[in-house]
Amino acid sequence: MKQRRASPLIWWTILCLPFFTVAQEGQISSAESERLLDGQFKIVWKTDGIPASLKQAFSKITRQRSFAMADPGQKFQVTDVVLDNALPSRRLVFAGTQGDTWFVHYERGGYAHSYYVIALKLIPHSDAEFQWGCSVPGVAKSLEQLRTLVAACRLAKADSYW
Repeated sequence: MKQRRASPLIWWTILCLPFFTVAQEGQISSAESERLLDGQFKIVWKTDGIPASLKQAFSKITRQRSFAMADPGQKFQVTDVVLDNALPSRRLVFAGTQGDTWFVHYERGGYAHSYYVIALKLIPHSDAEFQWGCSVPGVAKSLEQLRTLVAACRLAKADSYW
């Protein structure tokens, strides 16, 4: 009795479908993504301007014991070669606030130096709540430039690697 082998298309579907399903979960329409940073945001250029509850939520999302982020222009761990344990692995590009909504645009050092944006909502008398986040292809020099980068990115959930 001759055994039949599954076609390559079936194997490809079985192996790859879970990855496509995960990738599609965080996607929203391009019209919705273009509105994620709409409105008048007050720009924050230093980590001192970020509220403590937001820093605490950021630490949980990034799986850090405490908030550790360098201010723009300050030294941080740019590569995966640790030269100074005191330096944080993330550096603020800029943040912004509009009412109870915040976003943080930052860079993360390591094997693959990368840039991210996450948005959180401040909840009175509670932790800040993760809204959305994404990896962007580079550093934004302005809010307008950041809006363009965010409109083209694939959104991810809070359990992603931030």
